[in-house]
Amino acid sequence: MRKNISLKNTALLAAVGMLIFSACRKNDYYMDGGLSKQSEEEKRMTVYDFLKSRPNHMFDSLVKIIDLTNTQAAVNAANITFFAAPNNAVLRLQMNYNPDDRQTPKPLSDIGKDTLTALLSRFIVPNAKVDLETAVKNKQRYYPAANGDSLLLSGVDGGTSASSSLQTSAYRMVYTHLKIPGVDTVMYSASIQTHNLVTANAIVHVLTNGSSFAAGLKQKYNR
Repeated sequence: MRKNISLKNTALLAAVGMLIFSACRKNDYYMDGGLSKQSEEEKRMTVYDFLKSRPNHMFDSLVKIIDLTNTQAAVNAANITFFAAPNNAVLRLQMNYNPDDRQTPKPLSDIGKDTLTALLSRFIVPNAKVDLETAVKNKQRYYPAANGDSLLLSGVDGGTSASSSLQTSAYRMVYTHLKIPGVDTVMYSASIQTHNLVTANAIVHVLTNGSSFAAGLKQKYNR
């Protein structure tokens, strides 16, 4: 009996240890304001190589889109701001091409390359590295996306007000793609889970898991 209790305690401690390790790893990895302990090697990578090198594979779908559309040059262009969509955001695009969630996601290879390229370009700001501090200073500013669409980048000031300078929450940026009549169903906004990642050619901001790579695009169900 004592041996069984000991084994159970050992297993419980191991499980708790794994949870703590996972939590620490997550907190170490993505933090508001930038990547904790981002290495100099990572900072020398291009956007494409940086996304592809992530050990947690959170950008695998985005990398596949870049490969399918042959847009490595676009994401590796000098002096850009790039909003990186995690796998869950890409999945929302794939699921919206199906009539309900009971069906499997539409393969990325079955979605038109022109559609994927147009959506990818919505998350690229050319000729400008817009970091969190710049967005907060400007409060709201319009930028052209890589395909000429209009983007509004808003810096949220951490809860300060005219009556109080006490900061009540973290500074953050909000990304908004303006609606194009006949093309989009809504003006699309997304929050950022990680700001100010540094690569050789860009400032990268990671969209939240609740975001969508569809970015307001009007989609038709495929039955």
